[in-house]
Amino acid sequence: MKKNEKFPEIKEKKVIRKFVPGLMICCIIASILFAACAPSTNVAAIDPAAYQLKDIDDACHTFPVGEDYEWWYMDGSFDNGYSFVTSWQNIHAKVKGTLTPIKLIQFAIYDPQGKKTFKLPFFKEDNCSFSKTSCDVTMGNNHIKGAYPRYDVEFLEGNVGCKLTFENLTQGFRNPPDGVTYFSREPERYMGWAIAQPKAKVTGTLIIDGKEIPVSGTGYHDHNWGNTMLIDIYNFWHWGRIMNGDYTFVYSVGESSKITGSKPVSVLVTFKGHELVDLTDKLYGDYSDLTVDNVTGINYPKTLALRVESPNVTGTITNKVKELVENDPLPGMEAGAGNGYLRFLSDCAIKLNVKGEKIDTQASLIHEFIHF
Repeated sequence: MKKNEKFPEIKEKKVIRKFVPGLMICCIIASILFAACAPSTNVAAIDPAAYQLKDIDDACHTFPVGEDYEWWYMDGSFDNGYSFVTSWQNIHAKVKGTLTPIKLIQFAIYDPQGKKTFKLPFFKEDNCSFSKTSCDVTMGNNHIKGAYPRYDVEFLEGNVGCKLTFENLTQGFRNPPDGVTYFSREPERYMGWAIAQPKAKVTGTLIIDGKEIPVSGTGYHDHNWGNTMLIDIYNFWHWGRIMNGDYTFVYSVGESSKITGSKPVSVLVTFKGHELVDLTDKLYGDYSDLTVDNVTGINYPKTLALRVESPNVTGTITNKVKELVENDPLPGMEAGAGNGYLRFLSDCAIKLNVKGEKIDTQASLIHEFIHF
């Protein structure tokens, strides 16, 4: 953070510890990318095969009795200007003190003008199934099913839905051996993260008002699970994904909570073509041109300058916000307390050296910021 500019002290978080059947924003943040929890190699040579996920990594996980969460996330941006995002969630949370299973699908389509069509159906436990050996999820008549290199998703709620096929353009990714990162051992706090499709070709149809709209473009699919509420392990993070020619970059920079040491947490995952070429936590954020969002009360940087200093990748990624496209307070938190989710459209200047190959280009980028 640059001198004389810092995020203000946020008053004590007043959290209502209950399940809120509205928008569980921390689940639909373009995966919210728990990349920040991923350990890194920071070595000159990396074996891509060691990070390729297995079918079971994208399957349903088994937890001890208690609160836990798991979701499968997909998004896509299409040549005709449409985009979509969906999160399929399998949660056990305390509702009025009682541990309760919660099954839901969040589904949103954005048209070329930015109009959002949103659905949030809930399902009974006996109307859902989750494979423990592969990605095979059923909620009602809706399905996500697949394994490398192809996944299919079908969803319909009323007259809104999709029928889409995702085909890998890069390898999958998870940290060996199982994608799990521990924040503490006593008590045990952990989360798992597997990116089945860092970059995928997406084809099929979106459905709005019963009308099928053919689409073709690129997308992303990942899977998260864990046993600890996000507010207990993070203070904030920035997340973004860049697809530039032969390269795909996924980044996150943020800070862990006081419970886990208030430490910087960051990651940059780099793919060239199909293969993983670098994984590093040597990513640093400089925040400037701070401004306050009137809806959430979040003091956010309009300029986010990232510096990369890994053995394989060096340089900068600089985002300058053009437009704040989404701003939502977090459910269960006091309004205006500076907690929420922001999504930006920015001009992105990319100046990187990847294993001796120079990248110097400009791009438009959707990226996100969450503050607890």
